Amino acid sequence: MKLAYSTIACPGWSWQHAVDQAVALGYDGVEWRLIDGAMVSADFPLETAKTIAKATAAAGLGVPALDSSIQLTAEPGEARDKMLAEARGMLRLAAAFGAEHLRVFAGTYPESVADADARQWTQEALVALQPQARDTGVRIALELHDCGWDRAGTRGITSSRFLADVLSGVDVPEAALQWDLGNPVLEGEPAAQTWENVRSRLAYLQIKDMVHEDGKWRYVPLGEGDVPVGDIVGWVTGAGFDGWFSFEWEKWWHPELAEAETVLPGVPAQLKSHRRG
Repeated sequence: MKLAYSTIACPGWSWQHAVDQAVALGYDGVEWRLIDGAMVSADFPLETAKTIAKATAAAGLGVPALDSSIQLTAEPGEARDKMLAEARGMLRLAAAFGAEHLRVFAGTYPESVADADARQWTQEALVALQPQARDTGVRIALELHDCGWDRAGTRGITSSRFLADVLSGVDVPEAALQWDLGNPVLEGEPAAQTWENVRSRLAYLQIKDMVHEDGKWRYVPLGEGDVPVGDIVGWVTGAGFDGWFSFEWEKWWHPELAEAETVLPGVPAQLKSHRRG
């Protein structure tokens, strides 16, 4: 069971401190999203990424993913061309970081777009990126993410169902699914159904917990919420999955959340307590 955390949790830390804390707290890797408090983008210096990769490897750590905000479901034309150029740059950068995956968003299309068109656009993007993924050795991890509108309620298609259909209809083994535990919950999809949709093409998991209060969801430390984290970890490890479980504490997006120093320490032991097999 390989455990990591995303640096979205610690905007105030230097990259070296993030590496040091991963070792000290019993993690096996670091998922890079912030470097020295700034979002990583395609223009991040490759040589700096290689320096960080060397330090990470020297500390005995792996890198499950480099995270991006790239949305693959872009309409053909200028929007897609721009997205593909950014994605190719981020794949090169992910390789420099020593990352196993480049995390992207997919299936986040407007309500005015037909599901069939969005699926085809996403598949076309994956085919276009396949040579770069193969050359760099970096897999494309499509995160389960909602649209910003109620696709599940309006059309009965959740993010996990949509992306499972995307991958089943295209021959790109370099692409797989990243299960962010929070987003399917926000769509109202039972965790058991998400698991059935993703289990054959699972890249890695982003672990988080949330509580539902006053009609809203909010993030809470692991084990204090309503997300069935223990069940999910049990299902996945019981099925023989040997990939990454990466804890994502969204401090960058939600400054009101507790500091990483108070939340990260207990996570490895909690997750290991749920594993099976």
